[in-house]
Amino acid sequence: MRSASRPGSGAGSGYAARLSGADMRARLRGRPLASVVPIGIGHNNGPPMATRWGLHCWKRAHAKAWETPAPEIVRLRLRRAAELGLTYRQITSIIMECGRAPAAIVFTLDALASPGAAERLRGLTRPKLLAVGFDPDGAAEARLAGLREAAGGRLDGWRTVGTRLALASGLHDLLTEHGVPPQAALLVGAVEADRALATRARLAAFLRADAYFAPHASLQPTTGTDR
Repeated sequence: MRSASRPGSGAGSGYAARLSGADMRARLRGRPLASVVPIGIGHNNGPPMATRWGLHCWKRAHAKAWETPAPEIVRLRLRRAAELGLTYRQITSIIMECGRAPAAIVFTLDALASPGAAERLRGLTRPKLLAVGFDPDGAAEARLAGLREAAGGRLDGWRTVGTRLALASGLHDLLTEHGVPPQAALLVGAVEADRALATRARLAAFLRADAYFAPHASLQPTTGTDR
């Protein structure tokens, strides 16, 4: 089943919003949405959110995806979430987006400045932990070495670059050096610009540092559509 694009997504969402349901049906006549509405990269030709039916389909598909799965799947996801320092909902969201749990976590320098970062890294035993960042004056090397010591050696490697434009290539080189496919890496960043970095590097997913390093009140699965 094709999933619907989210409200407001796609280059043609504004155009589609100006069409009534009857106009949209008349224009489509069984043709793909792309033949009628100009849409951008990443759109999968799902039902347009401009129609009540499209929104209904999206809500049903979203609720279905978040139904609690079989107990053995829940246990497996809880175990993987604990290994990665994630909540159940975070690991489930990543699996739904890319089809697998990450094998490595890459932190930006700003993300590693979060309170409790060393303690969190020390508690992770399974994933490969890496760091990447913009460091024009070379001051980050000593800080990263100190963080690795404070984290009990649980920072496997890092790559710093002198310009922000080189971040994506530096990240790619870091992953190659450690034998990690981009699709198996999660990027934890402190700002929204880091989300764009994860997209350019074709990583599995992006998570904000304030969400990753926040104290997890519960790792148990919950129902609903909040992410």
